Amino acid sequence: MKPFLALAGAFVLLASCSYKEAAVFPFASDGDVAIYGLSKNAAQGFLALSGDGKLEYVFDGPLKIPDDASIEIDYSFSPSQSDDATPGQIVLSLGENSWELPWSFSFLGFAESPDELRYVIPVPPLSLDRLSIAFIPAEKSENKNAPRLRIHAMALARRWFGYSREDALAPVAASPFVYMKNASLYIDPPQAFRIKGKAELLIDGPGEFPGGLKIEGGNEGPGYFRMEASNPAVKFTVPDVFIGSGSFPLMIDSITAGSDIKSVKLLPAPQRPFPEPIPADPGLILAWPKEAFRDPRLEVFRWEGFPQVLIFDMADYDVQDRFLKRLAFFVEKAGFRGRLAKDEEIANLHGWNAHDYRASALAGFFEAARKTDFPLLKEEKELESILLAAGILRKSSNGAIEEGEGAIVSVSQESKGYLRTLFMVHESFHGLYFIDSDFRNYSRQRWEALPQVPKRFILSYFGYQAYDTRDTDLVINEFMAHILQQPVSQAAKYFGESLAGRINESEWRRSVLPAKDEASGTWPELAEAFTQEAQAFSSYVNRRFGLAAGRVRKVSIRFD
Repeated sequence: MKPFLALAGAFVLLASCSYKEAAVFPFASDGDVAIYGLSKNAAQGFLALSGDGKLEYVFDGPLKIPDDASIEIDYSFSPSQSDDATPGQIVLSLGENSWELPWSFSFLGFAESPDELRYVIPVPPLSLDRLSIAFIPAEKSENKNAPRLRIHAMALARRWFGYSREDALAPVAASPFVYMKNASLYIDPPQAFRIKGKAELLIDGPGEFPGGLKIEGGNEGPGYFRMEASNPAVKFTVPDVFIGSGSFPLMIDSITAGSDIKSVKLLPAPQRPFPEPIPADPGLILAWPKEAFRDPRLEVFRWEGFPQVLIFDMADYDVQDRFLKRLAFFVEKAGFRGRLAKDEEIANLHGWNAHDYRASALAGFFEAARKTDFPLLKEEKELESILLAAGILRKSSNGAIEEGEGAIVSVSQESKGYLRTLFMVHESFHGLYFIDSDFRNYSRQRWEALPQVPKRFILSYFGYQAYDTRDTDLVINEFMAHILQQPVSQAAKYFGESLAGRINESEWRRSVLPAKDEASGTWPELAEAFTQEAQAFSSYVNRRFGLAAGRVRKVSIRFD
């Protein structure tokens, strides 16, 4: 009898597998893979959610699933359902792994269930030849009015964790291992399902994040970080250099899926070969570990909030000089402007500890070198290639170097502590001045309205610093940046004590100073005038850019 039973079982199996029809819904992947239903309902993508039911599928060839991949399934219910009173479980089986499909995304705080859901399921590397979707009822019943599941699409896609509702025409998407707790969103995949390579966190928000964002990774110890973002860019990135194995769970505070946030995604970081710029906020650039540089000499960033501006972080002043020193003399230094100085001419002269240049100045430098066949350093030629690739420079049909759009700023890791922050703020405001005509016009208006006493003082100081004070635009740009480089509260001390004290040390310059208050050792007229300028400028950049005097970062990060 046993052989008979085995043959009978084989006959039943063959009979059940005899139906095979191409599914009406698409299965997207990099390869040309077709999916077939082993029943009419499976092919049409419908499953009645009453009693035991199952949809079985096979592929026309093995589906090779690589590392860091997920299976995405788009589905809906008719009528729509909530988690309050579900008639059972819907289970998707992929090889040895089974996943329960959610009835809604209420676990993410959505008040209403979307019409169509996309569940993004992490799958380990394997060769998949079949999958199934089964309904397991909570209790046995035959309900003719039971809801129906409809499958709209499936896909093999890049793995990510979080949620997304970026496109009004696409389903609302979410992954497992994401949940809401105490008004915070958590992303916490187990080690076995985490992204194997480097991962970054992308948050795509509305025009602004009311109240800002707080992001915490992990607990105390290696990999922990706490990030705070006030009015960050619409698309905000936590770069992969700050996310490690000890950074879980990831917690995004003061955010709900029912808010205006379009998506929160932890996904594989793109492979950006050097020197392709990395998008980042200045606050993160300041915290960027030197050992994470793709090139030990420097790292190249694109200001995330203002992508026309490239920010270079140099390993030290010597590296920075090889890239930018000659350019500094060509663009800004009195007695050298417009001339390509030879190495021996400027070898013992100081360039700058930080730099800023607009597209037109960069084009002028490199075009002058091209026309005269000037022997630029290897690093200078490398800079030219970076700027051409970024669109800050362009090459005409006859080979001439022309200005494109944007600007560059540069700081160095050799600048320590508060100086590095001060230089970043100073140079970044220069970058904004170069790309924003309204900012330039406002700065000119403030300069033209500045009383004569503080104007004579600051012009003398710029001359002392070897700026070419005959260039009015350069003077206005430096006037603005010196005012905005520190908080408003520090303007009085900086201008009315520190800078005035330096001018006072020069016997032939001190004539530009107003009366000194001997008791305090300060110059009150300068302190008051420049405090007023700082208040006006800070108010302006806050309205226009969401920044403030002494602050160009929208993000801060700490690791303890």
